[in-house]
Amino acid sequence: MYNNQLLKLEKSYTLKEYTKTMSVKEFYESYVNFNETLKSCKYCDTYNKNWSCPPFDKDMTYIWNSYENMDLYLLELHYNENIQENIYKQEDIDVILNLTLFNEKRKLLNRLYDEVKEKEGMILSTGYCNICSKCSKITHNPCRYPKNKLHSIESVGGLVTKASKELFGTEILWINIEKGKIPEHLSLLMALLY
Repeated sequence: MYNNQLLKLEKSYTLKEYTKTMSVKEFYESYVNFNETLKSCKYCDTYNKNWSCPPFDKDMTYIWNSYENMDLYLLELHYNENIQENIYKQEDIDVILNLTLFNEKRKLLNRLYDEVKEKEGMILSTGYCNICSKCSKITHNPCRYPKNKLHSIESVGGLVTKASKELFGTEILWINIEKGKIPEHLSLLMALLY
């Protein structure tokens, strides 16, 4: 990917944000299934290599039982035609994701960090925890920052695809790695439990 293309990435998408407040109990009853999400987690490179990812040494339902309400945040990055039409190598996809999707994730997390203190709650992020560049679980050491560790909604049983469709009316689309194609939009679903 050329440097001038990288400079254009900032203007290569539009951002849509949706929010919904609901009870944790309602979300848990309709959108949590540990067995189903565990099947997907087992295919991830961070399975059993990250303290925020399964398998866990305790029953994670305690997270859902510890809070009454939740604010859900869905971010959709709608990419322009230039991004969608190109065919990318894996390293180019990684750069695009870092400068767009993961950049927006960092921005939302910064906002949620302020709110979590105010509401004395917990953030459920997306993907795996990457506070540390290399998780200490790999070397069989305790988590360096257990109070700051970020679980994803999926890692604690949340059915993100179903919740996105039923609560926000939107489909989660995926990158086609084999063809090197980025879809029309990519999504992030996070939550603040309180």
